[in-house]
Amino acid sequence: MENLEVTIQLPNLKLNIPEKHLNFHYLERIVFDLSRKIGQELLEELLQIIDDKLKKERKRGILSNQGKRLRYMTTLLGDITFSKRLYQDREGKYHYLLDEKLGLEKNQRASKSYQKIEGLMAFVSGSYRKAEGLIREFYGDSPSFESVRQQTIRQGKKILKEEKDQIDRELIKA
Repeated sequence: MENLEVTIQLPNLKLNIPEKHLNFHYLERIVFDLSRKIGQELLEELLQIIDDKLKKERKRGILSNQGKRLRYMTTLLGDITFSKRLYQDREGKYHYLLDEKLGLEKNQRASKSYQKIEGLMAFVSGSYRKAEGLIREFYGDSPSFESVRQQTIRQGKKILKEEKDQIDRELIKA
């Protein structure tokens, strides 16, 4: 796939801020929330453009298009919804070219950056409920504490596996 060149027109925004809310913190929060919303829409649009481009560039006759599937993902920008195409190869195996191109794992529901934030907040705060509160304070919304807990457990298992693999590689060298 060649370089991706995208031109996106941003809509004009009109804000009506009540005078009683006119302070720096409120303005900062409005701009932050708007930036996240624009970022969500931009990310969804980029994913659609990339998926369309991959469809055009795929090896015809080898991969057959099985239609689009709706996908949800939590990102640093907030929750996004996008469609991705499912393909089937000649051996009957299924592929999401978008996932393969972007390095997304099967059934991944949160971006790697967001996963790191959840894990860090859980570690720093000392509890999953406090992590939920910190994420809500920083981002304006948050996953449930159980979601933070499950994500932290998944990250921990992944780290343990990576460390074990590294130790095994070191032992093989020795």
